[in-house]
Amino acid sequence: MTIARAIAAFALAAPAAALAAAHDYRLDNVHTQVTASASHLGFSQPGGRLHVTGGWFRFDPDDWSTAQVDVTIDATSIDFGNAAWNDKLRSREFLDVAHHPTARFVADKVEKIGEKTGVAHGKLTLLGLTRPLDLAITLNRVAVHAFTFKWTAGFQASAQFKRSDFRMTKYLPDVGDEVSIRIEAEGIRDADAQKTAPAADAVSSDNTKEP
Repeated sequence: MTIARAIAAFALAAPAAALAAAHDYRLDNVHTQVTASASHLGFSQPGGRLHVTGGWFRFDPDDWSTAQVDVTIDATSIDFGNAAWNDKLRSREFLDVAHHPTARFVADKVEKIGEKTGVAHGKLTLLGLTRPLDLAITLNRVAVHAFTFKWTAGFQASAQFKRSDFRMTKYLPDVGDEVSIRIEAEGIRDADAQKTAPAADAVSSDNTKEP
């Protein structure tokens, strides 16, 4: 084999080899977005955005069973587009951000369902309580970013949970109990992703108290 052919063969094989393993990805806070919505007296399903403080995930396109996720969300950032309503959501009636400024989702088991779909079986910590939560996820793309030239992975995800499970019962049933979550996540491959993520003890957790 000539040197030219060897180089060409390596160039073609490199992307496949780069994908054939589990890698850690640091969440891109700009392109990772979380929105939450709930029924308002049955008239509408308004939603608001929450800022992702930081987090990481591990992913191997060829073996989803090795995947892990750890994401921290800034509860104080809730924004429904109205200052007065934002303040109410941050109050003790809802998110009680004075005592619980962050929420956290952690999953160490991902089940592949289809070619690009799966379920992340994890736990959500909110208002100091930790409850099981499954995220339905869709893989958008894993590739080298056209501008940064870094390996990047992108997903969509959605989930539903009852706010009453976290003792958030104000205005039930007028304000709906079921909260729908939608996530757009983009991660940049980073061997130090776990080191740069918020510390685990940054989010309080109380698994012993029932709603």
